[in-house]
Amino acid sequence: MNPDTHVRLELRDPTARRPTQAHHGDACFDLYAPRKVEVPAGTTVAVDTGLAIELEEGWEAQIRGRSGLARQGILVHPGTIDFQYRLNLWVLIHNLTEATYAVQAGDRIAQMKISRVWQVEIVEAPVRPTARGGLGSSGR
Repeated sequence: MNPDTHVRLELRDPTARRPTQAHHGDACFDLYAPRKVEVPAGTTVAVDTGLAIELEEGWEAQIRGRSGLARQGILVHPGTIDFQYRLNLWVLIHNLTEATYAVQAGDRIAQMKISRVWQVEIVEAPVRPTARGGLGSSGR
C-alpha cells in the first residue's frame, strides 16, 4: 500500500480494541477478543471482534490463525474480507481439544493480513506439464 491508501476502522463495541502490529514491518495485524467467550471442546464458535473496516477497491483483508493458539489445538478458520464488506469482523475459532477453551477479553485471537487484489482472467486452455509430480511430490 502506498501512503495514500488507508483502511478505515470503526470500533463498534466499546470494549473492542484497535488491531496492532507487534513489530514495525510485520505482515499482519493482531485481532483481539472484546469479551470473554467459551469455546467448548470439539466445537466452532464465531467471535465478534466489534470492529468494522473499510477497504479501498482493489484490496482485501485475510483472517489467519495464530501459531501460538494452533500449538494448543485452537485453530482459526481462514477468511477473506472483500472491499465491499462493511459489517463486523468475526473470527471462527475451532477447538480441537477435549476441554473447553476460554478466550479472555483482550486476548489476541487471529491475525489480519491486508493485501492487494490482482484481477486476472481465467481462460480455458491446455495446461503445460512440468517435472513436478502430484501430492507430496516436493518431499521426495
